Amino acid sequence: MSQRKKLITYVLGGILGIVLITFLGAWAYYYMPNSKMAHPQQVVLIVDKDQTGAEIGDMLYEKGLINSPTAFRLALRLTGTVDKLQQGYYQIPQNASLHQVIELLQKGKLQAIRVTIPEGYTIEQIADELAKDGLGSKEAFLEAAKTYVPYQYMYGPAPVVYKPEGFLFPSTYEIPVGAKPEEILKILTKEMNSKITPAVKQQIAAKNLTVFEFITLASLVEKEAKYDEDRPIIAAVFLKRLQIGMPLQSCASIQYILGYPKPQLSIEDTELPSPYNTYLHKGLPPGPIANPGLKSMEAVLNAGDTDYLYFVADKEGYHHFTKTYEEHLSVVASIYGE
Repeated sequence: MSQRKKLITYVLGGILGIVLITFLGAWAYYYMPNSKMAHPQQVVLIVDKDQTGAEIGDMLYEKGLINSPTAFRLALRLTGTVDKLQQGYYQIPQNASLHQVIELLQKGKLQAIRVTIPEGYTIEQIADELAKDGLGSKEAFLEAAKTYVPYQYMYGPAPVVYKPEGFLFPSTYEIPVGAKPEEILKILTKEMNSKITPAVKQQIAAKNLTVFEFITLASLVEKEAKYDEDRPIIAAVFLKRLQIGMPLQSCASIQYILGYPKPQLSIEDTELPSPYNTYLHKGLPPGPIANPGLKSMEAVLNAGDTDYLYFVADKEGYHHFTKTYEEHLSVVASIYGE
């Protein structure tokens, strides 16, 4: 064999060797466990609609489930699974191989608990509900809620204990088993954010309100109203009072201070020292007093002008609206005999 042929043979052999080593390395990387820890945990991953493979790869990397986002994207292309990843909730073992991760992400929702958050629940009531349904401790959820602020409009003008109060949309959710408090908060605040569309923001601005003020006002309407037909009128009265600089005098704000729904307030109750006391302080309270539903939000948006300044609920929960304080006292006396 000539020197030239020998050289070609050596070069080809070297190239084939490199290709084989590369292939074996890639094969091993694809099927090799991500971690060799003795007691791997299940990590919750939430994949939203329309997330790209690159975005999912970044999330996997941030959670320590893969070693390289680039390798993940390359594996998707080589396996033809770029468009096959499904939206949903996943529990992925920390020691899963790249192959197992990609397989899991094609299956959709896994191991979720169905939870219903009623309209008007406070964040503490939501924490109780989640704990009752086996989704972590109340204390851990409330601790996370002290600092969780994913959207700029959730910042108000005054300090509040729980930042997401008012911004956890009441609905029925499927929460992944093992989800961390921050992940649950993300699901609930994201749902509220989906309701605050650009068109809604324009309507809010037309009412001379910020998004934070809008949600705060909607929360007052939520807690005051029992029947849907009363909501827009209550909202209109509150807006009128804000406009003329009159205290809102919302019984719901006092009940928030008390921490429980008291059917009839005393004079002493209305004198409780708190920034949430809308009898003592003009304007809106420092933040929402509950998490309002869509009907209360729409009531604020659709509230028209009104001459009413007062309202009182009867024993069945229907509200009676009046223009003057004298009329208001007369209605109160007719209902409660005072």
